[in-house]
Amino acid sequence: MQCYLPDNDRSFIYEYKILVNHASSTEVMTSVALIVLDTLRKDAFDDGFDWLPGRRFDHAWSTAKWTMPAHASLFTGKYASEVGVHAKAEGFDCPESALAEYLQQAGYTTRAFSANLMVSPVFGFDRGFDTFQGAWRINVNSKGLKGWKEITEIGQGDTGAQKYADVVRRALAGQYRIWPSIKRGIQKRTGGFLEKTTDDGATRFLQIVQETQYGDQEFLFANLMEAHAPYSPPTSSIDDSSYDEVAATLTENEPDGEPIREAYDEAVRYLSDKYRQIFAELEREFDYVITVGDHGELFGEHGSWRHLHGVYPELTHIPLVISGPNCTGSCTKPTSLLDVHRTILELTGIDAPSRGQDLLGEITEQPRLVEYEGLRSPRIEMMYDAGYADSLIATYDAPLMGFAASDAYFGYETLDGWNECGVPPVEDPRKYLQELQETLEIRNTVSDKLEVSDAVKAKLRDLGYA
Repeated sequence: MQCYLPDNDRSFIYEYKILVNHASSTEVMTSVALIVLDTLRKDAFDDGFDWLPGRRFDHAWSTAKWTMPAHASLFTGKYASEVGVHAKAEGFDCPESALAEYLQQAGYTTRAFSANLMVSPVFGFDRGFDTFQGAWRINVNSKGLKGWKEITEIGQGDTGAQKYADVVRRALAGQYRIWPSIKRGIQKRTGGFLEKTTDDGATRFLQIVQETQYGDQEFLFANLMEAHAPYSPPTSSIDDSSYDEVAATLTENEPDGEPIREAYDEAVRYLSDKYRQIFAELEREFDYVITVGDHGELFGEHGSWRHLHGVYPELTHIPLVISGPNCTGSCTKPTSLLDVHRTILELTGIDAPSRGQDLLGEITEQPRLVEYEGLRSPRIEMMYDAGYADSLIATYDAPLMGFAASDAYFGYETLDGWNECGVPPVEDPRKYLQELQETLEIRNTVSDKLEVSDAVKAKLRDLGYA
């Protein structure tokens, strides 16, 4: 029987699935797509993504000011200090099970795509994913897939015809990433000039979504980086938006913020256009699509640039929208990446620990913490090499915290003391923050320096990760 439905009638489709599954006495399978729009400020999201349908959480906060600890929280339902994944202990090697591992064990097909090296197999973020693909910035072999180099090494005992027939068969089955591999080879041999004409992965991800046949029990994660420095989408009118964020933050050598913000806004508009196409595909394939930011960006506010330092609201206030059946309206209660973790567990019927709340259930007014654990160790080494004073480095390396509460409140520590937005929920917010911090079960680990290849180091430098 064929059933023709309007593309946007998601509620009817979902109810139809429930009836079919109920009739066959099988458990309803909920498919979920989790999309992180890296470095997307809340104000930029509000301006450029008003087209995105769903329930909006306007008082949502990250747990950190940069990618790795934020994703660690997203994947574990704990604060980064509790799982020991932060600037002084990089790499997703915590003992807690990752969200994708729970889903995989429950029988879900788990897929990932990332444009950010910080969220890639290089740093252990492929845990629990059946396949893990990356954009051109992630020059690593995708998990579960093979490139041209690996293909040439298979079937050594076969004849040429047998070997290439097998290559074609496997490529058609989706087991090889031949064309991206060939493209990378061309880029390497041409000095990488082709990279400058591409986006940061949104186009590739759209292609992957269009080409993939999804089942009923699917979990898809993606990190898209169009809004991340160096803000250079194919449509950019700005020739060069690069600058030294360390010098801009620590010295008087600040750049002109206007063209830099203009370049960022152009990147956000490009991301919005691309994500509109991606979302249309995801909405047809998945029961729920969760769109969230991991952190924001600074353009000279508070004397800081990019996301080098601090827990300022421009860095830690994030967009969050859940699209799916009956997901409408907005919520102004304090929410967090931790709640995204819990919500996915609830949607998929998995019983696992999480500090979060179900965003589609009854939300209680709980404070939400934001942590800054200091500067990344590689960044400190670079600053020493550049001649920055020990005392200055120590000042910016000191931990800071903040918390969000009801009535749009956010209080946070800075180098100059306490700052806050909104009406404080208690008489002494700083003391309250200390009490909240004492409830954390901190994992005191400082990992050995993670060794990565020179190629990975070069890509990290390009993205501002020294």
